[in-house]
Amino acid sequence: MSTDLERGPSPQDSYNPGGTSEVPNNASRTSLPDGIGPALSSNNTSIIGSDGPAANPAEEWGPQHPCFPHMNPHVSVNSPLYQTTRIIRIKRDWMVEGDLAPTFSNLYPEILDPAGVSEQDFRKLIERINSELILAFSPWGPRNIFDVVMSLATGWVWDDLGFTAVKGRLRKVEKYLEEWNKDMENRSKDGPGSAPMIVPLRRTGYMNLDIQVPDPEVSYPTASDAERTDTGVSAAMQ
Repeated sequence: MSTDLERGPSPQDSYNPGGTSEVPNNASRTSLPDGIGPALSSNNTSIIGSDGPAANPAEEWGPQHPCFPHMNPHVSVNSPLYQTTRIIRIKRDWMVEGDLAPTFSNLYPEILDPAGVSEQDFRKLIERINSELILAFSPWGPRNIFDVVMSLATGWVWDDLGFTAVKGRLRKVEKYLEEWNKDMENRSKDGPGSAPMIVPLRRTGYMNLDIQVPDPEVSYPTASDAERTDTGVSAAMQ
């Protein structure tokens, strides 16, 4: 070893093939049972993230799919309609007006075609509903601003008497849906009982547009006993 303290020990004299640390050397490079595991999990995904973007839930068959036939929650479970009808649920489209007004997606569920609702009829329906709801709920509309001023000036008597435009427009929408249902009944080849019917928007809180159709007899995803509710119905079918 060199006697020069400023230079330190000679690298050749201090070389040790086993290392100079006093910590025991762990020859194994595998993780311990309680460790973080291997770099890749059993499904070939990295521990720091997946290998790619998550699948779109709307493209997988299930309650999020546009064509999925939901059980009918608008009738009694003891009613024959609960067994013979299903609900095709049209979801809200938040890209149109955000949360200023309820608007619905114009993505056509092809399962409506056998029920007698063509794509043209569906898009015309959605366009009419969305346009009316935007005028009714948008806070920046001239009539809505006028109604707010009048309600403040009269101590909300203007609103209590039903003079606001929003109530009249919503009644107009409900009347249009009733006429649409009657038109579908008249056009139905198998009788009024098999015609598609739109559930009033007040029943869904304007969160969904539910269309009642005859049961298309599409198979549902299988559910284990743990996934079933107290009524025995799969949670995926709710």
